[in-house]
Amino acid sequence: MKVKPTYKELLDYVFELESKVRELEKKLMENMEKTEKLKCRFLGNVSHEMRTPMNAILGFSNLLIDKNITHDKREEYMEHINQSSTNLLRIVDTMIDTSLLEINELRIHKDYFNLGRVMQQVYYYFNIEKHKTSKDHIVLLLNTDRKDSEMMVFTDQYRLTQVLFSLLTNAFKFTSKGIIEFGYYYKDEAFIQFYVKDSGKGISDDRAQSIFDKFEKQEEDYGHVEGLGLGLALAKGIINLLGGEIWVEKNVLGGSTFSFTIKYKEKDDLIKKVSSSIRGMVV
Repeated sequence: MKVKPTYKELLDYVFELESKVRELEKKLMENMEKTEKLKCRFLGNVSHEMRTPMNAILGFSNLLIDKNITHDKREEYMEHINQSSTNLLRIVDTMIDTSLLEINELRIHKDYFNLGRVMQQVYYYFNIEKHKTSKDHIVLLLNTDRKDSEMMVFTDQYRLTQVLFSLLTNAFKFTSKGIIEFGYYYKDEAFIQFYVKDSGKGISDDRAQSIFDKFEKQEEDYGHVEGLGLGLALAKGIINLLGGEIWVEKNVLGGSTFSFTIKYKEKDDLIKKVSSSIRGMVV
């Protein structure tokens, strides 16, 4: 037989519930204020990030009108316009992809490709970029798995490259000297693990998870470091769609290491399975 609670017990229970409700309301308001602040700061940052390349494009385009400029100067101005156009396009692409990710409309298109060659292409690109941005003093290293360099894997090449570009761009952004190393290895028969390791400013333990949230950007970086604060959130969304995980760890001697896994299939394995099935059917 159940014992009915006393009036005092019921009253205490009601007060406890009210207290919890007030606490939840307070936290909700704090989160709303924080989100609103982040969004406002983000919109201001978007305006700044887009105006910078647009002003460069307009400014150098006007300089090209002068018929008396030398050939070298003309080439220099055109290079600035090209670089600014690329930066502007990257900003727009990031915003579009983040919006598509938000409404679950970001598409993944998987196909077979040579992973070793793609990693080499990324390596060559950033070797050229670090020369263009006067960062030749930073050493860039590429480490690949010891498996067959002609191995064909099945995943989304474009999205994988997009994540690597985002992580390497951040690594160069926050590294003033030292080494940036990236690479991959076959973790098991289902996953490949990639990493980007730098000797930059590093990241505190309390921000190791929040750094992958939208609009997340260190307070001191606003106005001083380029970027929208969407790159890592977009990278996390892409990696999740590719069936993997992404995380960051502090390096012992400074800097940080971003790692992520993706699911993959080897073309050789698929051919073996098909061949085996055909032989079984013939027998």
